[in-house]
Amino acid sequence: MNATVEKPSTENTTWNGGNKPLNASYGKMMMWFFIVSDALTFSGFLAAYGFSRFKFIDSWPIADEVFTHIPFIHGNFPMYYVAFMTFILIFSAMISPTAILCLVFI
Repeated sequence: MNATVEKPSTENTTWNGGNKPLNASYGKMMMWFFIVSDALTFSGFLAAYGFSRFKFIDSWPIADEVFTHIPFIHGNFPMYYVAFMTFILIFSAMISPTAILCLVFI
């Protein structure tokens, strides 16, 4: 076998951080890495959900019976629980920015 060994150069020919790849700052590049990794993670979760949903189709609840009653309360209350949770979601989405604005101006 024939091998050659090169001595390290004393010249600054390697990348020293002067040029920006894709003309993006470090923060912007890391944000794109986060967005892409987040998208890949959740697409993996959705693929796993779809696989388990259709592989074990008999063990999942019937869709027509899922939203007909409230947890820990007996009776037939169609979609009341979903409406209540939607109200909580919208209310919390309105309260969070309001609380931040109150903290800024106090």
